[in-house]
Amino acid sequence: MPNQTEHSAWQDCYRELAPKLMLYARQWASSVADAEDVVQTAFVRFWKKNPSASREHFPLLYTAVRTAALDLIRREERRAIRENHPDSGMPLEGRMFVESQPEDDGLAPLAAAKLQELPVEQREVIVLKLWGDLTFQQIAETTGAPLNTVAARYRYGLAKLRAEFETHQSTP
Repeated sequence: MPNQTEHSAWQDCYRELAPKLMLYARQWASSVADAEDVVQTAFVRFWKKNPSASREHFPLLYTAVRTAALDLIRREERRAIRENHPDSGMPLEGRMFVESQPEDDGLAPLAAAKLQELPVEQREVIVLKLWGDLTFQQIAETTGAPLNTVAARYRYGLAKLRAEFETHQSTP
């Protein structure tokens, strides 16, 4: 049973990381509710195994979210097969990865659309780096990819996004 200090530390961790983990989970989840479930499942699983985890262990929560999201996808795919409805899978179309804020200049929908067009490996690294605030080493540990591969995916993904935005800005 965790003590009060550990409980408070986990509450602080949840408040700080949950929004970032939600963004990461939305790559796979078909709805906000599913993403919330994935994040909560990841926190509970991680907390049960590591009740006294310290701050340097928190990037492992991204791995826990990834695992919980993949579990959700497999569960949904199996259910769809059982119900014989192939169209009930998890389509990527129409999902927003980046939400607009009131102060945005209207580029959030374009950014979300262009982010979705990237290969999933590049998109995952960019989300973890930019919104998850993880280092390349932490991303490599989360995804199981070599460090150089992670850095290359980030570089290539950003280059593609930059080219898309330059094209968008040059068209009237």
